[in-house]
Amino acid sequence: MMKENYDAYVTTATFLSNRIPRQELPNLQDIPYPELVIAVSSNPSENDISLVPDCALSSMEYTESILDKILLKIFRNLVEKNTGGIRSDQQGIAGLLEQGRTFMVQEGQTPEAMHKMVYDTLGGLMTPYLPPFYRIFMSGIVPEFLGTSWSGKQIGPWFYAPWLTSIVTPTFFGFLVGPSYPNTRKDGQPGGLVVEKCKFLQESGCKGLCLHQCKLPAQMFFREELGLSLTVTPNFVTQECQWSFGEVPLPVEEDPYFPKGCLIGCQSRQAMAGLKTDATCDA
Repeated sequence: MMKENYDAYVTTATFLSNRIPRQELPNLQDIPYPELVIAVSSNPSENDISLVPDCALSSMEYTESILDKILLKIFRNLVEKNTGGIRSDQQGIAGLLEQGRTFMVQEGQTPEAMHKMVYDTLGGLMTPYLPPFYRIFMSGIVPEFLGTSWSGKQIGPWFYAPWLTSIVTPTFFGFLVGPSYPNTRKDGQPGGLVVEKCKFLQESGCKGLCLHQCKLPAQMFFREELGLSLTVTPNFVTQECQWSFGEVPLPVEEDPYFPKGCLIGCQSRQAMAGLKTDATCDA
């Protein structure tokens, strides 16, 4: 139904959303959470910054596997390296977020510097070996070492790449975002993944960190390093997040799913007040 008539799908799925488990719906991007009351109905502002309502759902309690703990430790070490030595004594995701927030609120900080920091960190996490493998067998990029006229050219992504990426990703993804599972992209194609309630967003409560240290650098890394387009679509009302592999992302300023303004409860806004920086939370 999504392929033929997306509006009809939204109407049908909305009707079913309080009758069947939400996880059974193929895609959740435009499906309201049953009986969810948004905290404010107006559009408040503070010092000329428009404010976005905080998530109205209860916080999720996350469990961490041994793999999650190992990956988070490696990731935090890479962040420390790529931020010039920023570290935190806090444990777990709270420590990672403190590192990211400290980097974000530095005087003279830019979005581009944050994107590069996360890009380099993702590259370090994947090691030098996984990206070339992915580029060949998932994205269909002919390796340079073959020395042919096709070398370096992309003849993919292969038809299975978005779907297979959505299957594999949850295992290695939970240390940052919590539980996730494969679903269908908005266009009705396989290759979607939905985060049930993003750990990174829930624990940070910061739209700027979400945008500049997750959404944009992740999209950039997949496109430039791995050769597969990716659209990351956070829902700030529910803290669900849709990852659509193989879908070309819109610029943030044109993305109807990314509201203008800063989250009401954002802890970064006050820290950034008065700083000379291009990194803002109200993008």
